[in-house]
Amino acid sequence: MLDPGLLTALMFGSFFLLLAVGVPLAWTTGSLGLLFSYFMWGPDSMSLVVYRIWDVMVSFSMIAIPLFVFMGNMLQKSGIATDMFKAFQVWIGGIRGGVAAATIILCTILAAMIGTVGADVTITGLIALPFMLQLGYDKHMALGSIVAGGALGVLIPPSIMFIVYGVTVGESIGKLFMGGVGPGFLFGGLYIGYILIKCYLNPAAGPAAPESEWRIPFVDKLAMLKSLVLPMLLIMGVMGSIFGGVATPGEAAGVGAFGAIVCAAVRKQLTWKNLTDSLYETMKTVGLILWIVFGAMAFIATYTLGGGAEFVRETLVALPLNPWLVLIIIQLMLLFLGMVLDIIGITVLLAPIFVPVIKTLGFDPLWFGVLFNLNLQIAYLSPPFGYSMFYLKAVAPPDVTMMDLYKSVLPYMILQIIGMALCMIFPQIILWLPNMMIR
Repeated sequence: MLDPGLLTALMFGSFFLLLAVGVPLAWTTGSLGLLFSYFMWGPDSMSLVVYRIWDVMVSFSMIAIPLFVFMGNMLQKSGIATDMFKAFQVWIGGIRGGVAAATIILCTILAAMIGTVGADVTITGLIALPFMLQLGYDKHMALGSIVAGGALGVLIPPSIMFIVYGVTVGESIGKLFMGGVGPGFLFGGLYIGYILIKCYLNPAAGPAAPESEWRIPFVDKLAMLKSLVLPMLLIMGVMGSIFGGVATPGEAAGVGAFGAIVCAAVRKQLTWKNLTDSLYETMKTVGLILWIVFGAMAFIATYTLGGGAEFVRETLVALPLNPWLVLIIIQLMLLFLGMVLDIIGITVLLAPIFVPVIKTLGFDPLWFGVLFNLNLQIAYLSPPFGYSMFYLKAVAPPDVTMMDLYKSVLPYMILQIIGMALCMIFPQIILWLPNMMIR
């Protein structure tokens, strides 16, 4: 049996070394968990690691992941996003920065429909980016609005990351969903405010769309809003059933998956190809998520059994610091790791370690769970490995470089930090909606 401090140094040192030489995250965590377990306790300990993974596999809450991912893929195939963007653009495209603001609104609604950042960024990148560049938008303004808006998928329910977090630490997924609503709208509001102010002061950053794009009869503008009916009904059906205590997140995900099929059928996009493609993309995404979760579970099971989690808890609690400073240290650790690690791996590895610390310090674990995911949202924009930037690069014109993307996200990262500070100072931004839920 190793000393917990030595175990921490060896396991995490080996972890970063293997990542540095290019070993995939799932294989890194899984192999280290099994190897350290074997050498500390022998072959009989393998069963303990398997039981830990089995606990995750049989969790009913996990069924929400493939269902919500399928819902997002099916809605993506339905082409509903294009109609929504046109509707927003004719209403606010006539003001400076209006098309970028419409992009943030589209990203927010897509986040509530899809639940994954990759699909959100890809869809808006294909729809909005060519139009903004055609209008003469500053490249950084156009890119930044899409990358930042797409990252709202971490916060706006049904976020897949809230499901992973809730299963990992045993927190209510429904309450995490509701806790993400306030910060999601706060961050979206900060982005839109920044865009409109900057474009007002510097018209070249985001010129208004030409009148031919938005000056249409008021009745026609109202008619274009019909594209919002199906998405709003779907969102209210899924989130309303969770908020009202009618359904669990897993059951609501089933409603959402069925609703996505209905939306595609209504829009005459329910073809065999779209259905099979959606199922295939769902299985690819779920397979990736689960392998990372299984590997991280093997790692954290061995680390916890070896006393590592208790060692971290005692070390952080014993620091001669105010509890708020300890919380800020944890946030800084998450921000740093978000620059180099996959956010699912961060969640499964570190949430079980930090949550006991937070409880000991007297903070609300639900509030911390949403703050944890606020850090993950920043990670999606953090150079050098912010995933949102790579998603957008894949669909952007060839002349868009990674340096352009790095520059475009900096103002939004500052806004994210401001938003996170507001959520720490005013916890009710997170907690007001979960406290109103029907239990």
